[in-house]
Amino acid sequence: MFSVLMLLLAVANTVLLVWTIRRWRDFRHPVLGVLAFLILALPYDTALVGAGRWIGAGDLLARLSGPRFTLFAVSVPLILIINASLAKLAGFRWAQPRWFVGSVCLLATGFLLLSWRQILFFPDLYPACWADTLRYVPSVTPTQVCSPGQAGVNLPAALPLSAILALPSMVVLGAALWWRRQWPWLFAGTLAGLTFLGLPPATVGPIPGFFGDALNMLALVTTAVHFLRYPPGAFRGVV
Repeated sequence: MFSVLMLLLAVANTVLLVWTIRRWRDFRHPVLGVLAFLILALPYDTALVGAGRWIGAGDLLARLSGPRFTLFAVSVPLILIINASLAKLAGFRWAQPRWFVGSVCLLATGFLLLSWRQILFFPDLYPACWADTLRYVPSVTPTQVCSPGQAGVNLPAALPLSAILALPSMVVLGAALWWRRQWPWLFAGTLAGLTFLGLPPATVGPIPGFFGDALNMLALVTTAVHFLRYPPGAFRGVV
């Protein structure tokens, strides 16, 4: 059942990817290109988890799972660039100088360089089972072991350093857009997405986290499309 649910989510993520690419072709704005790159990982991620039970435990599934974590290490710093671009599109005065987005790009590049090991080398992965799903992860919670005494249980798993800035900045930007631009959807989507991501996988399993990723990306894309379609020219210089 949960494997099929993940495959359905992979289809939904593919629809989101196609829609994002089509909007990029309409507007040709770099922020939609970066978002399309990030969303590209979602169908792969969810489809692989959904198909894991049929692929089976072993080297093949482990090797296929490695890129999931490389893409994650790359994607988190890019969120900083997306947030800066959305603030500029929304007409916030402090985001208009040319140096602003450029400085954020340099900061994101610095975080990418700090994460070079996670980007260039796959982590050690171990099988994790939940209901009828099978996937490979760097750390397995005790409730998701696939066999008694397996390795990789309760190993420390850390987010990229850039997450300290990237995730809170999404919430702050969402709140600012709601307050100043009457656009609540980035805040609502981000809050819902982070809530799903924050649910303890040991209790509820990993599935809500994948929904959280999709909600975060959907909120970012719809926000970018909204302000590209309706530029807040009247607001420029106000905040």
